[in-house]
Amino acid sequence: MIDDIAAKPSPVFPEFPMSEESSLQPVPSRARLGEIPVEVQVVIGRAKVSVAQLAAAKQGSWFRLDKRFGEPVEIQVNGKTIGHGEIVSDDRDNFVGIRMTSVENRL
Repeated sequence: MIDDIAAKPSPVFPEFPMSEESSLQPVPSRARLGEIPVEVQVVIGRAKVSVAQLAAAKQGSWFRLDKRFGEPVEIQVNGKTIGHGEIVSDDRDNFVGIRMTSVENRL
């Protein structure tokens, strides 16, 4: 009876065949994981509009955001907020960036 159970694959933990190639793949080191690029998004505000307003939008249309100048912006990675910051620029306004003012729980 025990032999019958051992011979059947478990429905909870099905066996997946591993090729020799996949079992020989090196596991990335922590240093190499740090080199993986991620995209950072900065959310300056949000607006709720109707479908009709969106359909009627054309060049020059604008939507009122739920933020005011000087309020912190959200810094997101993969849609998850990781902190807040303020918009900054250099003396000549050649670039725009974000200075982090708070950091939430890391990814």
